[in-house]
Amino acid sequence: MKKGVILYHSNIKSIYKDRWISKSINSMLDQSDNDFTFYEINYGGDDYSVIPENSNIDKKFWSQKLSNYAEAMNFILDEAFNDNCDYIFNTNLDDFYHKDRIKLQTKMITELDYDIVSSDFCYITERINNQIFEDPIIEYKNILQYGDIKTNLNFKHNVIAHPSVCYNKRFWNDTNNRYDITKTPEEDMDLWIQSINNGYKFGIHKDVLLYYRIHNNQSSNKK
Repeated sequence: MKKGVILYHSNIKSIYKDRWISKSINSMLDQSDNDFTFYEINYGGDDYSVIPENSNIDKKFWSQKLSNYAEAMNFILDEAFNDNCDYIFNTNLDDFYHKDRIKLQTKMITELDYDIVSSDFCYITERINNQIFEDPIIEYKNILQYGDIKTNLNFKHNVIAHPSVCYNKRFWNDTNNRYDITKTPEEDMDLWIQSINNGYKFGIHKDVLLYYRIHNNQSSNKK
């Protein structure tokens, strides 16, 4: 079984603080299951990589100018699955992850034969009432309290947390399952609805595996 973690970014240092990027990367480098390869694209066209030079983990890097992050996701997922990965884990560089994320999602997607697995998550922020903290958790969101995913999935309530998604290779092998680069910032919801309606099987891990940072630069705040 081969696993990969995807990273995609452009002008990252002008958007996020260094400590956010470091905390995100370190949360993946410190995974209890670290048997995976990093696949990274800088779609702004420069050669800057966020993976530390002294890290011992396998990594592959591309620098290529692309139109937006949805196109970058399509590119890097194609490259990773063409490199014989069986499962790919999405990341966002302004969020960080539970140390058992890879282990727990791998167990769920393999044993229950899902096409896509995400997770429950916490919202976090660094600022409360003008006081700056490192990473306080400000809200717990219980994603799916009742019913199935399809019943709860809508454009006001995306219960499938995109930053913690794990993809099964067979899902991406269907060339219909691609992000529509004209649908940002709702390209993920568009893909989830389309693929669920086509019979693909989605699951949400009940544990909080994603610490989702709230800030003004995130794409979901620009709708």
